[in-house]
Amino acid sequence: MAKTKTLNKKKLTTDTVKRRVRKSLEEQLAAKGADVDLYLDQINDYMDLWALKERLIADIEENGLRMMYEGTTGKVEKDNPSPRQLPIVNRQMLAILKQLDISTGNIVKDGTGSDDL
Repeated sequence: MAKTKTLNKKKLTTDTVKRRVRKSLEEQLAAKGADVDLYLDQINDYMDLWALKERLIADIEENGLRMMYEGTTGKVEKDNPSPRQLPIVNRQMLAILKQLDISTGNIVKDGTGSDDL
């Protein structure tokens, strides 16, 4: 069963949300006349980080803040590394948006952002 997310009060599959995010970023670059390979590649990097963020969130939801590991002396409870990694990934995502000059203060509302993906 596909994982769902709520976006604009609608339940959507994670794949649909991912496509909408990519499309939105591409529309922002096109509106700025910056839809060239260099910046489109940064969108690819952003989307890789987006997928990693989703996996980290899923890991936290599944395993919590602490996890059981099989150690040499048996099972050992340790910190789940995902909660520490999540803010690092989010910061890198924000750095890419900053580099692309995409922020809430300068969003171009040209695109439809429709669900017909």
